[in-house]
Amino acid sequence: TTVAQALRCVSHVKQGKACSQADMKATILLLDTALKTSRRGLRATKKALTSSDNMVTRLLAKIGL
Repeated sequence: TTVAQALRCVSHVKQGKACSQADMKATILLLDTALKTSRRGLRATKKALTSSDNMVTRLLAKIGL
């Protein structure tokens, strides 16, 4: 229901109409969850990149470059 309510609120806003308080709350909660998920993904990606960079550096050092 939260996603459906959020989409309904977005649809109303695009039409220039007001959202109900429940739909607005659902939209805010959905945005908050999306932001947290995005930040978590970014941290994981940065960690993987650092790990890969370290691995390449170690391999280059082993072959003497």
